Amino acid sequence: MSKPALGLASLGLALVSCSVLEQPLEGEPWEEFRAGEVVVGATSGWAFYQAKAKAAGKSGVLTGDSGSDTTDLVPNWGGAAKLHYLVTDNFAMGAIVEVRSFNPDSLKPLSAELSTGDFETLHLIAGGRYYFDPFEEGGRWRPYLGLDFSWVPDVKLGDVTVDYPESTGIPDETVNVTGSDYWTIIGIAGFNYQASDHMLIEMGAFYDYALTTSDATVAFQNLGGAEAEMALRPQGLVIYLGVAYSF
Repeated sequence: MSKPALGLASLGLALVSCSVLEQPLEGEPWEEFRAGEVVVGATSGWAFYQAKAKAAGKSGVLTGDSGSDTTDLVPNWGGAAKLHYLVTDNFAMGAIVEVRSFNPDSLKPLSAELSTGDFETLHLIAGGRYYFDPFEEGGRWRPYLGLDFSWVPDVKLGDVTVDYPESTGIPDETVNVTGSDYWTIIGIAGFNYQASDHMLIEMGAFYDYALTTSDATVAFQNLGGAEAEMALRPQGLVIYLGVAYSF
């Protein structure tokens, strides 16, 4: 089974298991998830992610050259730790720390093909959630919408292999690339299921769009030190599943 199929199958299995995890509530539904409560949790999921790359030659033989390409960022793993404070019974604000690992496909924004290995990104996120009223008779399912802003520190791509066209006769080389920090905006939709008085099962999806780009200046020694500026704009959909507890 492919990784995406395996991830979605696991998510489906978790949804089915909600009925098994259900415990009788000692209080009213959502009594422990009201204004003034602190909720902490952890999630993981699967990403359908891409990065759009633009390149512009700035010196040497690359001066004036420009191009663009898009690469798939195949996910390896990811996880997030969350803390939210319920300002009202229906609105919460909080912070999230998330790490994602990707295995990118190669890209070709200029004449040479660029490829690298796995890399990780750290996401420091702040935002809010609006929780709608329960929508079914038992009162345990509750939908929500959210909006977050994320800051991603420097993206260390590490050693990038530069594969020049065979017709040029230029030997391949390796360059070390670190992209600058960038900002994203995140739109979220999901459901919470109250498994016990203090525990939730959380599931949903979010779309992450880069407001700014991760930029890097790359010098190609086999081109006499010619430099190009690279700008990456990652974006994509993440489906997630997790648990949360109120205190």
